[in-house]
Amino acid sequence: MRKSSLLFTFSSVLCFVSLVFPQGEGGVHGSVVAKEDGSPLANVKVRLEGSSLAEVLDANTGEDGHFGFQHLLPGDYSLVAEHEEFMEERVRFTLKPREEQNITLSLSLRPLNVVVEVTAESVSLPSVHSPSSTVLDERQLNSFPLAQRNNIPDVVIAAAPGMIRGHDDFVHVRGSELALNTFINGVSFWENPHSVFSGGFSPDAIQSANVMTGGFSAEYGNRFGGVLDVVTRSGFSMDNEGSLSFGIGTALRHNLAAEYGGHVGKIAYYLSSSGFESARFLSPPDPRSIHNTGRGSHNFFQLDVNANANNFLKLVLMGDGSNFQIPKAALDDEVRPNANASQRTRAQTSIFTWSHVFSKETLLNTSFYQRWSRSLLLPAVDPLSATAFSERTLLTTGVKSDLTRLLGHHTFKGGIDLVLLRPEEQLFYDVEGYRRLTHQLHLPHVHLTEPIQFTGRVTGGQISLYLQDAVQLTSHLTVDAGLRYDQYSLAVSDFHFSPRFNVAYRFSEKGAMLHGSYNHFFAPPPIENVMVGSAGLTRFIREIGRSLGPVQSVVENQFELGLTHPLHPQVLVGLTGYYRTGNHPVHTVLFPDSRIYAYANFDRERAYGVEAKMDVPELNKLGLSGYLNYALGRVYFYNPVTAGFIPEVHHAVDIGRFLAPMDQTHTLNAGFTYRHQRSGLWTSLVLEYGSGTPTEMEEHEGTEVTAAVPERVSPHFTQNFSIGVDLLRKSEKSRFSLQFNVENLTDNVYKVAQENIFSPGQFYTPRVFSGSLKVRF
Repeated sequence: MRKSSLLFTFSSVLCFVSLVFPQGEGGVHGSVVAKEDGSPLANVKVRLEGSSLAEVLDANTGEDGHFGFQHLLPGDYSLVAEHEEFMEERVRFTLKPREEQNITLSLSLRPLNVVVEVTAESVSLPSVHSPSSTVLDERQLNSFPLAQRNNIPDVVIAAAPGMIRGHDDFVHVRGSELALNTFINGVSFWENPHSVFSGGFSPDAIQSANVMTGGFSAEYGNRFGGVLDVVTRSGFSMDNEGSLSFGIGTALRHNLAAEYGGHVGKIAYYLSSSGFESARFLSPPDPRSIHNTGRGSHNFFQLDVNANANNFLKLVLMGDGSNFQIPKAALDDEVRPNANASQRTRAQTSIFTWSHVFSKETLLNTSFYQRWSRSLLLPAVDPLSATAFSERTLLTTGVKSDLTRLLGHHTFKGGIDLVLLRPEEQLFYDVEGYRRLTHQLHLPHVHLTEPIQFTGRVTGGQISLYLQDAVQLTSHLTVDAGLRYDQYSLAVSDFHFSPRFNVAYRFSEKGAMLHGSYNHFFAPPPIENVMVGSAGLTRFIREIGRSLGPVQSVVENQFELGLTHPLHPQVLVGLTGYYRTGNHPVHTVLFPDSRIYAYANFDRERAYGVEAKMDVPELNKLGLSGYLNYALGRVYFYNPVTAGFIPEVHHAVDIGRFLAPMDQTHTLNAGFTYRHQRSGLWTSLVLEYGSGTPTEMEEHEGTEVTAAVPERVSPHFTQNFSIGVDLLRKSEKSRFSLQFNVENLTDNVYKVAQENIFSPGQFYTPRVFSGSLKVRF
């Protein structure tokens, strides 16, 4: 009944949603006042300049002194206020993805018969985002080796503190199993962006991305390992130009990419296409990569239309996919040479967005979105292998709309997101061949007693509503408060209210800034194999003898307190502490001897840690830039498993806590870049250290069950070196760029993770040499 009610509500609201709410890329608004008495100034010319604009934007303040610019792309801007009776005031600032800036410009009276231009230094408003959050722009993304720009996880692993490498190349944020929630121009899709789950998303299409780990406003929902808020590239920021990139490397690290974009009048276009291959597509269960070749492609197209001064249209089309082999160990290659499984992923995505400006204070954004995705796992054919076949398809259809209202120092935003999910899943798993192998080699035996066969299709979805207010209470104090409501119905039915409160206080105009937040999260069950994981498959485990039921939603509370302080105008440091508790945390479960993933709920979780961050955007005189991220953390899960599928018996019958598989005490990554402006030569060094993740659970508390003391995989320290040159430069853009890379400079092929006896350890990439050429035209 609840599913029928949800579908009826979805269908009813879909017809009228475009009349009520929306979602925007970003904007700047504020007021111009007289410095002497603070009175508002009317008819002041305000000019907005920036590299992301096709032309300079002008506006005049109203009687109340207010001005506004909306529908802006992220980037660096200058805001200039001019009046014949006052001196010019100029402010420089950086607009983050989909951010609303509230700026007050104070003008001083112009001395008689004197022409003076005053340039004001940029004064950042207090930001409620976590000090650990990071903004990535196009230049930073282009500095990565071409082979590391094939998927989102490889790009964000060094973006912010607390990014931990896990099993199967997953990236865990602050010890959370749930992946990054990727927002594409404000629209969120439910699939995990990792290659084994979906076709992924091309980093080449990113103009700017905000990697957030805390301080979430009410508009963010679903997954909360972290949020990657992306604004895609627009032809309005290009002048009918393009590029062609070609890369080659050892281990078949070959890449080819092309892009072109520009604008004609009120119409802009951008398209990109890339193909890639690797003989080490996934982290293999052996230092030597065997049966591990993969190939993939990303395709992206965006069309922007400025219909008139108040209406903007955007169409985004994406096609992504990959074919890859499932890696195996050297022993497998000897004992069972035909154990050769493979997988294919495909995805087709479309997003149509209409933005309407009612006034300089009010903006409506409505997006209609659709995605079809498919993942097909083809089984190994060997008498000593498990037979594992899995096919998942998901049709996502939705509409998201939100309304932004600027009122004085308040920025109100309310929205609705309606999504219809239609997953279809097929699974056949027979462990008998692998059971024979475990008997022959005296390996740990598997408890599954009979083949598992499952076919299912279901229709459901989620209704989400939110309301938030970002208010500049004083020039030093900013508060962001909101409330979110989610009603979910698919494998299970649930609803939840999530309050959010974020605050930032600046002690001085250029000094330290204090951040604090309380975020309540509701995360529905992960969409990957959502029906398989909810089908009570634990009935096949003899020692349990009962069904654990469907995977449940996760409810979490996260507290955060942080401090940022500029050591220098170009050097910013931050320190953040966080504490998170949750009920029913989920974790991936791997079917023995396969790459079939399901999920299980544990009883509860507790995570806490301290993070430090330093950013040096660029010291122009020295040509140096860099970053440093460090995280100290601890993550505990508590038995028993309460729902889902689990092949390890003790987790379903024991009680007490254990170190979560993604717990890593110390995590550090750093990067340094030197650019010689006159010659175009540059070089960079990226460092990564991890103290290791657990390989087995720790001793339980409050139970007589004997358990192994946890061991960890060995610590690792890796270095990536790049050197390049930009040739035949015209203005700030070069015609040719050459780049040479050495990844894992010291050839440290360390074990990334090994969670349990049924999950073999996975090993990192050995030393890899690669080079690339980029030609711009």
